[in-house]
Parts: sequence; structure tokens; C-alpha cells
Amino acid sequence: MSTPEGSIVIAAHDEEAVIARTLRPLSDIVRQGRLDVIVVCNGCRDRTADVARGFPGVRVLELPQPSKTAALREGDRLAVAGPRIYLDADITMTGKAAVETMRALTGGVVAGRPPHMFDTTGASWVVRRWYGVRSQLPSISGPLWGAGCYALSVEGRSRFDAFPEIIADDLFIDRLFAPPEIEIVDTDPLVVRTPRRLADLFRVLRRRYRTQSDVATIHTSGLTTAAQRHHLHDLRDLIRRDPRRMVDVAIYLGIIAGARLRARWGPAPRWERDASSRR
Repeated sequence: MSTPEGSIVIAAHDEEAVIARTLRPLSDIVRQGRLDVIVVCNGCRDRTADVARGFPGVRVLELPQPSKTAALREGDRLAVAGPRIYLDADITMTGKAAVETMRALTGGVVAGRPPHMFDTTGASWVVRRWYGVRSQLPSISGPLWGAGCYALSVEGRSRFDAFPEIIADDLFIDRLFAPPEIEIVDTDPLVVRTPRRLADLFRVLRRRYRTQSDVATIHTSGLTTAAQRHHLHDLRDLIRRDPRRMVDVAIYLGIIAGARLRARWGPAPRWERDASSRR
């Protein structure tokens, strides 16, 4: 068996419904010893750990507290030497994408990830329209955040010490690198399953906007201003290319505005996530 080229760290909280879907495409490269996969179950009340242990070679650790930050830190502690991929437990990555991403990180890429695609199967009309716009925005396809996965070389991981106590870890990581330092690796795309209903989409967006302020306290230099400018520029370009998309763009912006208002003025539950995409 060969020495693993690096580790994939998966933080999982009550992911019994999807963890097999995430681990199955990686099972061959784990058995071959090409990559090390660590599932850190944090505060799970279901069978996430039992399902993960059913995949030979996958290392599984259980933490009592439901904390993604604690899980990422423990995954870092257990990881083998070399690059690391941090993968959300509900995101599908092929073995080919994992291997090619690791090789890119050992070949000079500091930070990156595979491209991603949105799977809107079973989603409502308005959710499909929203993601139809989002999938065509370069400002969304290029950063590390928003895809449920980011990958760091040894040099890239040295940019920070331990993961800070924030929820938006992908946004925190993205802000450590200038855009030219980030590479979207030309390989199989990650599959991001979208919420099914508008209420589920609002839940996801509301959490995202609430957690942006946590990252802003760490990265104080223009956290969202430039990103928002690029976002709006992409939307204008989309309408210029196809004026018929104006209605879709209006829906897209309306949902974002509503989610921002809810994030700012609505009640703040301790944790929000979309359960519909995990069915």
C-alpha cells in the first residue's frame, strides 16, 4: 500500500443520511492508500459514525460536542503530512477530483478546489431559477467559499494557526489568499445539492449572512465590498448577454435582499441548515 498523498478532513454532525453518499466515490482511493480520509463526527445523535466506519480505511473519530470548529481542529491534528482537502459531509467529490486536486497542491498551487455544480433535482421552480443565475456568475465560481470544499497546500495551511471559533470557515479561508493564488482545478466537479423549497433556501442564506460578520472581525480590510461589486458586475453582464434573464436576476436579487433582512432583523436560532437536500 502506498503512502497517502494527503488527507481529506470531513466534519460531520448528524449526517447519517448523506455520509455514505459522500464517502462512496472516495472508497477506492482510500482502499488503495492513495489518500487519507478522516471523518470527525461532532455531537452526533444518529448513526453517522457507524455508517462511516462501514468504509474500509476511513478513519472515524467521535467528539461529544457539536462543533465544526472542534472537528476541523481534530482533523488537522490527525491528518498525515502533505496537502489537505476540507470537505463538507453533504458534498460529493469523485476520487479522480480528490487525487487531481492533491496533485495540483503538490505541484505549486497554494489553495484551490474542484469546480462545482448545483444539483437542483426535486427543487421548486423559484429555487431552480435562483441557482440558474448563480451558476453563471464568475464571482461565485472562482472563490474557495460556497462549494462545500476547499483545499490547501502545506504552504497554504501555514497561513493560519488553528481554525478560529467561527461558522463560516470557508469564507475565513478564502480571505487568506489573493485571487491569483486560488486555482479551480480542471477536474470532475463537486456536486452541491441545493435546497428544495424557498423556505429552505432562505434558511441557508440567512445563516450565511449572519456568519459573515464573524469573519469580518478577523479580516477587517474590505471583507464584502469588492465581492459585492464583482457580484453586481456579473449580474449586469448576464443581462447584457441575454436580456430575457432580467426576470431571473430580479428573483435572484429579491431573495438575497429578503434573506439579508431576515438575517439582520429576524430571530437568531442557534443553528440553521437545510435538511431538504439531505433526503
